[in-house]
Amino acid sequence: MSPSELRKALMSRYARWRFNRVVRNVRRLPALSRGNMPFTLLSMVHTRDVESYMLAARSFARFLNPGRIVVVCDPSITEEDRASMRACIPHIELRSATEFRHPELPVGGCWERLFAITEYACDSYVIQLDADTTALGDMPEIRDAIAGGIAFTHGERVDQQIISIADAVAFIEKFALRERPHVQALAEYALRKLTPDMPQRYVRGCAGFSGFPPDPQLRDRLLAFAAQMKTLLADRWADWGTEQFASNYLIANYLRAEVLPLPRYCAAVQSDATTVFIHFIGYCRFTNLKYSRHARSIISRLVRASA
Repeated sequence: MSPSELRKALMSRYARWRFNRVVRNVRRLPALSRGNMPFTLLSMVHTRDVESYMLAARSFARFLNPGRIVVVCDPSITEEDRASMRACIPHIELRSATEFRHPELPVGGCWERLFAITEYACDSYVIQLDADTTALGDMPEIRDAIAGGIAFTHGERVDQQIISIADAVAFIEKFALRERPHVQALAEYALRKLTPDMPQRYVRGCAGFSGFPPDPQLRDRLLAFAAQMKTLLADRWADWGTEQFASNYLIANYLRAEVLPLPRYCAAVQSDATTVFIHFIGYCRFTNLKYSRHARSIISRLVRASA
């Protein structure tokens, strides 16, 4: 290991330790009261992320408190984890991932989360919230999306737009097809072979924070899309990353959909003074102390607000 690699490894270990020491204080907050905003907040949670999930949900509900909060429990979730989440959010609905498996969809890789969204979106606006996110300020764009029935995702670039499949394929051909491309790039390139009767728009967004307006046909749309992609990608369709790709496709093909403005909604490495929502995606989660600093600040504000 080179000196620079060693420094990065040590920083990552220290940053993770610091975050874990800070985030455990979320357990000391008073229980969250049920909100009255007309949407469902849905997440899939692993046992290692229970405290960070509680931070994400509490920070989000400070600005937009939903009437319904649902967690799809990864098989790693224990009874102690369930008790902790109920103490934090008494009205939380805890569902097992095994409830959301379908013979025509891959198992794991967050596919159970997307299938769960199609159940709750039958009659509710659903916001998918990853456990590694923090809300820092008011989010009028999200409030407007809920009120207007507009689908959303947070993107990769400033001024990013939802585009045609033809344009998406051209972009992938130019920038993302390498000797051993990621499965998301392979899937996006395979979109060129979708049958003409399938919706023809796409967005390279992030499934970690996305909004699904009510749509009783969403499950049927997902299964129809998955059936074609399974044929096109064969065994690669079960790889990690295909769930995000499918989520991107579903979002893009709502009648009204948008990409949230960056850097107001962004990954941690893109944030600035205007950011109101940060996603601490894995590759940037513990490269520095930003996550622990935000966690400390958010918990302190929630404590003061409850006093």
